[in-house]
Amino acid sequence: MSDAVQYRIGRASETEIAAHLRACDGSFVPPLSGRVDVAEYAGKIAGNAQRFEAWANGELAGLVAIYCNAPDQGKAFITSVSVLPGWQGQGLASRLMDNCIDYVRQLGFAGIELEVEGGNAAAIALYRKHDFATGRINGLSMIMTLDFREQLHMKQKRDYNAEIRDTADHRYAYGFDFDVMHPYMIRSFDPFFRAGNLLELGSFKGDFTRRLLERFDEVTCVEASGNAIDEAKRKLGDKATYIHSRFETAALPMRYDNIVLTHVLEHLDDPVAVLRRINDEWLADGGRLFLVCPNANAPSRQIAVKMGLISHNAAVTPAEAEHGHCITYSLDTLERDAVAAGLRVLHRSGIFFKALANFQWDRLLQTDIISRDYLDGCYKLGQQYPDLCSSIFLMCERGAGR
Repeated sequence: MSDAVQYRIGRASETEIAAHLRACDGSFVPPLSGRVDVAEYAGKIAGNAQRFEAWANGELAGLVAIYCNAPDQGKAFITSVSVLPGWQGQGLASRLMDNCIDYVRQLGFAGIELEVEGGNAAAIALYRKHDFATGRINGLSMIMTLDFREQLHMKQKRDYNAEIRDTADHRYAYGFDFDVMHPYMIRSFDPFFRAGNLLELGSFKGDFTRRLLERFDEVTCVEASGNAIDEAKRKLGDKATYIHSRFETAALPMRYDNIVLTHVLEHLDDPVAVLRRINDEWLADGGRLFLVCPNANAPSRQIAVKMGLISHNAAVTPAEAEHGHCITYSLDTLERDAVAAGLRVLHRSGIFFKALANFQWDRLLQTDIISRDYLDGCYKLGQQYPDLCSSIFLMCERGAGR
């Protein structure tokens, strides 16, 4: 069907644009006719906007209209995206967005902005696919932005498959993480879990996912590394639903009663933006976010500072940077970012008092020196001294947003 489509720039007349918009009226959220005078709006588009058009059988089937002022003014603004109902699902909108983005980039703009209704899931998914990120909230709508420089930076900087590989002096994950921390994380989460579904953001190779599947029938995982997803699927089969995407661009089909983000936030270039998406788009009413990060003030890190191995508690070491770490959180800075994203922090704690590095724990766990009672003691002591734990933990619910 789409083979019959021809793509043009600026061919449609004002009358043809108006007819197209009226035919698409019910596809806009909310309907376009309830917000503007369609004939007048079509005149503005014809007179002032650059138009990227899809034509089929002599009819304007798809339209992306964008206002392009001087490039030195920053970003161009997409004012309308529409496809006739009979042509939806054929890839027209995506092709028109590609044509529009390429055109604007060549003009020298810094990027593109658009405004979309917060409940328009299909449109938001389209824009996420093209690397638009959520910016500020404007009433019931959100402003989404495509920053060309950030887009290039992200594509050049991050290789998520490389980041999960072990390096010469640092492993991405240790036996201590799987055998000790994972069970104690679940133990910390259990009193706060809600009935319903669960979203795991950053599932790595499925080891923690396996524990979540013991408690939830419906688990969705978003993971940026395709290699990690392949390994998880080999372990777990089709028990979980996997979405291969960055969080910044993921298009998720629903809201979730539980969202788990463990040892992931410190890897993100813009952690507040992702936390804002969780708050504004993904948490269900009454849903809860379980947020865990490595702790800058863990005794093992403080000892490393005293030994001269790292410069300060919150330092990101070269080995951590190779694994994609961008920040090392403490309880106060973690709560700062959660609150900045609009989340309500209901519970704060730590998981497992820890004075040894992970590689040292791995060696100890192969002996009979450490008993289960000793491990339980370290976990309980961590509840008393959260700022001296291996990991810090916040349980959050949806706030009003920012």
